[in-house]
Amino acid sequence: MCRFSLLVTNGFQKPSQDFEERRRELYDPLRLTTRMAWFEHVFMPSIRAQSDPDFHLVVATGEDYPEPWRGHLQQIVADVPQFELLFLPPGRLREVSRQVMLDRIDKSADIVAQFRLDDDDAVATDYVRRVRSDFEALAAPAFAFQPLVALDHCKGLALNGTGEEVSVHKVTASCWTPALTLFMPPDHDKSVFDYPHHLVYRHMTTLSLQDQIMFVRGVHGWNDSTVTSRNFADPMEPGPARYTLRRRFGIEPDRLAGALKVASMAARDQGQA
Repeated sequence: MCRFSLLVTNGFQKPSQDFEERRRELYDPLRLTTRMAWFEHVFMPSIRAQSDPDFHLVVATGEDYPEPWRGHLQQIVADVPQFELLFLPPGRLREVSRQVMLDRIDKSADIVAQFRLDDDDAVATDYVRRVRSDFEALAAPAFAFQPLVALDHCKGLALNGTGEEVSVHKVTASCWTPALTLFMPPDHDKSVFDYPHHLVYRHMTTLSLQDQIMFVRGVHGWNDSTVTSRNFADPMEPGPARYTLRRRFGIEPDRLAGALKVASMAARDQGQA
């Protein structure tokens, strides 16, 4: 599931912020333009290019998500059969997210694999394939002992797109949201959203793999959560960075940079108006 600017009644980053303040901030035109650039040029290429197409991905946003971004979002996902786009009324964050996931579980399945992905992040093009193969090879024995297991692909890239510049850092971080998969039985009454990702090891057996670069974490001025640079390596050289983004994720960084430049110019124009 991807929650794309989903307006909810709680869980705001600013404790003093009320619902209407959150609505104005969430639907700010400059914010929406920036987030759409990340979704279109980072999130979507990695999902479109999955080598194993057998998955279902829900993109959920608010029922009043505004135009023209609403129409653009519908257009972007229209030709990807794995996507389900939902426009949801406001509710409590965890309850809304859990219900969306529980309503879509195949009760005849032996095992359910769930993951969450922010609209500015990406997973490697072999992620879904690895979810299956790594479970069979590594996680199945633990699941047989305790049927709730997490698989943490903890090696990835931090893609910094602040302003008009794009830079890439290698990063290894425990239990970040992208490429963290939870395995559970189909009758489990909780979802991936019931387990804080950074504390998932407290609730279940957690296996950590560092063999390949498996995620991209978007870093920019509109992040909903704090991204610390303490896990970052030195910036990659532009050539190797472009090659890795294209080969592992299908991402063309120049397209992202161009879209972010448009958003930055719009911000300057608004500031001068």
